[in-house]
Amino acid sequence: MSSTLNSRLPRIVKILLDILFWLLIFVIAFLILWIAFSPILLNVSGIAITSSVPMAVGSGDEPRFEVQIAGAETKGIRNAFVDEAQGTLRLETTDWYLIFVSNLSKLLIALGLVYVVYLLRSVFQDLLQGEVFTQENVEKVRRIGYAVLVVGFLQAVVEYFAAREVLRQLTITSPALSLPSPFEAEVILASLLILVLAQVWGYGLELEHEKALTI
Repeated sequence: MSSTLNSRLPRIVKILLDILFWLLIFVIAFLILWIAFSPILLNVSGIAITSSVPMAVGSGDEPRFEVQIAGAETKGIRNAFVDEAQGTLRLETTDWYLIFVSNLSKLLIALGLVYVVYLLRSVFQDLLQGEVFTQENVEKVRRIGYAVLVVGFLQAVVEYFAAREVLRQLTITSPALSLPSPFEAEVILASLLILVLAQVWGYGLELEHEKALTI
């Protein structure tokens, strides 16, 4: 256990998590104030403010961006397109509603992320104190798994509706834009791995407890 306590890696990770946690707190506070006071700033200064939302480039149920290739026929190319092309639509605007929609989605995502980082900080704090294999930490890791899953869904949902609202407000002529891709499979896999880890952790804790009772 002493080698674990003296390891630099957990301490470095804990410091990075602390920095990330307070950075997210700052971002949340900034977004709240920005959403609240940006109408006043717009009325007073009239300066255009950047509004950004994720978008898919292309049209149709499976958006794709057609590519024109010079001399395609000589190469035997009948059709060319970029599949699942995505990016961020950035608008310099004085329309407060467009600014509100994009920043509200970022605020909701930041709130979810700060909870995940808060739990990770707590687990690493216990690790540094040598109190890793406890039922409380099993529950923390399990909550992290569920939180990652929820944050992944939350991000997909809020970005989808933010993009849909922007497209509803605007008539974009070129290029064709559509809604971003929904929830990503990688997030499901990550959350499942964390939940499996929590289950194994809990099972190991039960075995250790039974062993102690047997002795």
